[in-house]
Amino acid sequence: MTQPLMPVADAVALRLAGSPLVVMLDVDGTLAPIEQRPTDAKVPTETRRAVSALAAADGTVIVLVSGRAAADARRIVGVANVWIVGNHGYEIIGPEGETLIDPQVEAYQPVIAQAGRRIQPRLADVPGVIFEDKGWTLTVHYRMADPALVPKVRAALEETVSALGLRLTEGKMVFEVRPPAQINKGTAVLTLGRNLGGLSDEGALVFIGDDLSDEDAFRALRSRGKAPVTVRVSEDESAATAAEFRVRDTSDVRAFLEWLPSARQRPVRR
Repeated sequence: MTQPLMPVADAVALRLAGSPLVVMLDVDGTLAPIEQRPTDAKVPTETRRAVSALAAADGTVIVLVSGRAAADARRIVGVANVWIVGNHGYEIIGPEGETLIDPQVEAYQPVIAQAGRRIQPRLADVPGVIFEDKGWTLTVHYRMADPALVPKVRAALEETVSALGLRLTEGKMVFEVRPPAQINKGTAVLTLGRNLGGLSDEGALVFIGDDLSDEDAFRALRSRGKAPVTVRVSEDESAATAAEFRVRDTSDVRAFLEWLPSARQRPVRR
C-alpha cells in the first residue's frame, strides 16, 4: 500500500537532496483540478507560483508530463523554462522550444486524423462525448456521456483502431487513440530522467501523477537510479498503484511543491 507523503517528509527530503533534482509533474488532476470539459482546466495561481519558483531554482529541472498536446500543457501551466512531455510521450519540447518527435510517430499523424474522421460521425448521436485532436493522438472524453452508451463508444473506437493499425488505451473517463509505437509516459520519463541527470548517482527525481497513464511512469521508475520518489494523487487510499507515496489532491501537490525548496536547504534528521 502507498504511504501518505508528508508524514514521511524527512525521509523523502533525504532522497531528493541530489543535484540536479528533476521534478516531473502530470498536469490534469495533479497541477490542475479535473474539469468536465478539458478546455476549462486551470492551474491555480498558487500552484503556478510554486512551479515557477522551482523552475528558477539552481539545480532543479521541471518536466511537465501530460496527455495533452505539449503546446496545450505549456499554455495551461504558463511557466517558462520547463521541459514538456506531451501526448503521453509522443512529443517532447525543451525550454528553448526545441521539439523532439519520434519519426515512427510522425508518420502516423495522417492516420490519427483519418481515425478522427471515421469515429466522429459514428458517435454523433452520443451526447456528451468530446473529441480532442492532439495531432499525434486523439482523445475521446466521455465524462459527460450516459454511462450506458460508453460500450458503444468503445466498440466504435476498437473497430477503427483495428482497421487502421492503431492502439487504444484508457484513462480517467477517456479513450486514447495512439500510434502503435510502444511509447508512453514511462519510456519518456526514463529517457529524460537519464538525459537531464535525475537518474544519475548524483541526481534525484520525483514524479507525481494521478491517472492510469501515470502508472507507466511509476512502474518504469520503481527500480531505476537512486530511488526516485513516485507519488500518486488519489483520495482512495486503497487504489492499486505502482507509486510509493500518495497525496490526496491538487492542493496537497501544491503544498509539496511549496515545501520542496526549503526541504533541500535544511538539515535532514537521520
